[in-house]
Amino acid sequence: MLQSPSFRAGLRDSVLILFAVGGFGLAYGVLAVSAGFSPWLATFSSIIIVSGAAQFTMIGLLSAGTVPVLIAVTGLGLRHLPMSASLANMIGPQPLSRRLRLAWILVDETFGLTVRAVGAGVEDVVTYKSAADLMLYSGWIIGTAVGAWFGGAIDPEAIGIGVLFSLLFLGLAAPMIRTRRDWIVAAAAVIATIISILLVPAAWQITVAAVAASLVGMVMDE
Repeated sequence: MLQSPSFRAGLRDSVLILFAVGGFGLAYGVLAVSAGFSPWLATFSSIIIVSGAAQFTMIGLLSAGTVPVLIAVTGLGLRHLPMSASLANMIGPQPLSRRLRLAWILVDETFGLTVRAVGAGVEDVVTYKSAADLMLYSGWIIGTAVGAWFGGAIDPEAIGIGVLFSLLFLGLAAPMIRTRRDWIVAAAAVIATIISILLVPAAWQITVAAVAASLVGMVMDE
């Protein structure tokens, strides 16, 4: 697999993700320790959860004194349901162990890259996503560890982590917007995001915006 052209393509296409997610992980490590996590626990949470949205939400809710049950429920990402269905369609029949591995790191960044690669005719979808997942996972864990252990003197806002992550998503989305339908769905996502920020609790903003944009895309397919 390591010599596969699809694997090399996945590594190449996800270099930006390695650094951007690493920076985001660094910010999480700093905030997790500030919220009372030990450096070991902060790093371990990134090893097993692999979800920036859920982890940052968890830190915010813990800091506010929210009970653990509510934190667990809030961390559920409903947007992963349509993402997993789409991924299942792209990879076709696969052994259960392989499907579980691909589902474990089901995040927006590598999912977006995989969708784009499928559109470009990548030879081996599973191998491509595995390579992209490896890059993201490495960046997320290393970034978290650096932030947790050595981030006391780092100000995440001062180095522009939030802007970097937004630019990452724009870079992933731009090549996939080609048709009139794509532009309409993208516009719906922007509008839904703005409305969510104004009206929806922070923990549910991403999920509500993603579901709204997905529904627009489904309606236009009919």
